[in-house]
Amino acid sequence: FGSSSSFLSPTPARIVKPRPRAAAASRSQPAMGLFGQFAASSQFYLYGRKHFTRTGWELHRAKYEQPDLLEQPLDLTEKVFIITGANSGVGKEVAEYLASKGATVFMLCRSRERALAAQADIVAKTGNDKVHVLVGDVGLEADVRRCWQEFAAQVPEAAGAAGTPRLDGLVCNAGALMNEKTLTKEGVEVTFASHLLFGTYLLGSLALPALEATADARLVVVSSGGMYNFAFPAWDVATSTSVSPKVKYDGQEAYAYAKRGQVLLCERWAAQHPAVKVVSCHPGWTGTPAVDSAYGETKKYLEPMRTPWEGA
Repeated sequence: FGSSSSFLSPTPARIVKPRPRAAAASRSQPAMGLFGQFAASSQFYLYGRKHFTRTGWELHRAKYEQPDLLEQPLDLTEKVFIITGANSGVGKEVAEYLASKGATVFMLCRSRERALAAQADIVAKTGNDKVHVLVGDVGLEADVRRCWQEFAAQVPEAAGAAGTPRLDGLVCNAGALMNEKTLTKEGVEVTFASHLLFGTYLLGSLALPALEATADARLVVVSSGGMYNFAFPAWDVATSTSVSPKVKYDGQEAYAYAKRGQVLLCERWAAQHPAVKVVSCHPGWTGTPAVDSAYGETKKYLEPMRTPWEGA
């Protein structure tokens, strides 16, 4: 992704072509062969049927260490969190849980109307009025930068770090899966922009100084097991900027590329910022409004799907 400085500078961000990777040696994924891709996808689907569904969640939950940490009387009163895509699905479940433990929660959402409705619902259920809304599209560089500035202006400084806001956790959850190639008003393909370029890389880069200044902070990126289907491809394929007529846009592949990019990015951040717990995760096959929109009737092949709480 190039150096962080290209995003942290006051000048507009540009897509920086990374050094070639072994996994990106081919121009597009079909180079592995149609049969190889079919075999990989079939294996992933069968594995997912066992582990990623609600049945899989129940299977694994039985092995969780007891007593369950999530059911303990935790006190997060002094802690501050940002969750993107927090007005529904997994993001809302995370926001509501943190609020129920007394945390200050910032919900970064694209729709003001849906965000305010979710905020009101969370406050009513938890009795915690320290739930705030940041309105912005994580697929837009300008919105991410503005939202970060708005956040920084509302929270206290981290202990011993003048000018740096306190941030105990950032959850990069928002994103989109488009069936047709769509560009943002800034000219970047929506899936790549929202999941990876701005929704994770830029926001995470802006947040890391605050996370490093806050003891025991975490950066959590909600990726997807769908990334197992594909290696990270050539840069112009990942960014949907290829001009080759042989490279066709596929929404599922664009999503998988962005999700693998998130995992690779987290691995790098974890090595570069050891003071921050950086993790990527897979919520399983979870029934959310975003899944309904992306898959429609075909989501029946993912049943029985997890509830948003089980995915969170």
